[in-house]
Amino acid sequence: MKEKSYRWSNFTHVLERGDVSALYNSLKVTPVFVDSDLVPLIKDFGEGKTAREVIDVVDSEKKQQLTNLIPALNEGKILVDAESTDRKILEWFQGHYTDINPYVSLAYFILTDNCNFGCKYCFVESRMSQGYRFTHMTRETAQKGMDMFCRLISLDPDLFPEEKTILLYGGEPLLNLSTIQYILETVRERMKDGRLPEKTVVSMVTNGSLITPKIAKLLKTYNVNVAVSLDGDKSVTNSCRQYQDGKPVYDDVIKGIQILKREGVELGISCTMSQQCIDNFDHTLDLIINELSVDSLGFNIVMTGSGYKILDGYNEKAAQSLIKAFQIFRKHNIVEDRVMRKVDSFVKQQVYPFDCGAAGGGQIVMAPDGEVGICHGYLGDRKYFTTTVDDTTFNPGSNPVFQEWSKRSPLNMKECENCIALGICGGGCPLSADYETGSIWGLDSRFCVHSKMTLEWLIWDLFEQMQT
Repeated sequence: MKEKSYRWSNFTHVLERGDVSALYNSLKVTPVFVDSDLVPLIKDFGEGKTAREVIDVVDSEKKQQLTNLIPALNEGKILVDAESTDRKILEWFQGHYTDINPYVSLAYFILTDNCNFGCKYCFVESRMSQGYRFTHMTRETAQKGMDMFCRLISLDPDLFPEEKTILLYGGEPLLNLSTIQYILETVRERMKDGRLPEKTVVSMVTNGSLITPKIAKLLKTYNVNVAVSLDGDKSVTNSCRQYQDGKPVYDDVIKGIQILKREGVELGISCTMSQQCIDNFDHTLDLIINELSVDSLGFNIVMTGSGYKILDGYNEKAAQSLIKAFQIFRKHNIVEDRVMRKVDSFVKQQVYPFDCGAAGGGQIVMAPDGEVGICHGYLGDRKYFTTTVDDTTFNPGSNPVFQEWSKRSPLNMKECENCIALGICGGGCPLSADYETGSIWGLDSRFCVHSKMTLEWLIWDLFEQMQT
């Protein structure tokens, strides 16, 4: 029988630390740690040699080490069969994750595009033209939007029972409290009659300034998960977040958070990493851990095209701060969503194809006036809004916009093929890429840095754990 020959995979990368090297296939998502002086010998398989052809020419000390490594190198796809092709491997992942019809499981209800804040880095307001007319979502529009969402999730009976999310968003959604209450009542009714699955989660993102005990009780009654936007302590938050008239917001936001906590509302913090936040990051972490005592948090890296000035080195500092926060938070059982997505992919050794709900075609956005699109970031100019809630025949599976976005993954992006973070990145934010390059298919440079730095930390963090 012909002995199997191997070759070095095009998706294999090498990280070095001292006399140890981490060999890592970006699609297998599994590092293999070896002595650095073995790496040239392993790379000798690059010409499609058999194990015997490589091992027989090395000295006796290395021979046994290399022989023992072959199974792990094969399992980790550091080495692949010479007869196989990396292209076929990539095409398998493309077919598995992106060559399928988009299925909507997340619905944004934009209660209003108006906001009582004027945040300096707001990516929604930055796309609004001069003279833009703000509107509130009516109950009729909300009902039609809910009808559309219920119809779309029923298109695949096998996926219907899986978790669905309804996100109340703005602007500032609490400026339209009556429609919020109507949506909450409607969700409960439709969960009872089976038009929404039992696993339906309602969440809301708010600036927190309009929270009252009455509103908090309403949110608690309907089990709404609330994320309040807060960037750090008083000076950090007020540096970028302010009322439309320029007045500071911090005290009102903290008051809202305290009310929500007293009523037992499921509460998290949405923290945008402004330059000021990063410069005072230790204070921000202390506030979250010791003063607010929240269970979950999501950090947001500022977008380049939002109009907010970003200094050189910002992306690297933001990525390092995220890693630092995760290391501290895991000691306090606080879940940080941004890094956790990468950790989850790494630990499960699974490719993470999309980093947002829109990429993959999995979300739908209902604008206040009833227009329907795929990404809430385009609310201001309505790019990628393709229909309205009155369209009773709309199907993402046959819509060109949803079809395109369903394939927007690093797996389908030529520039990403040779990146070590290909398997865990998810591609970042298409909107941010559009800001930077003029296309959703461009690179989101923030996430390039974040993903690579996070992956390198994960690999060496695993190595350190293996030594204890």
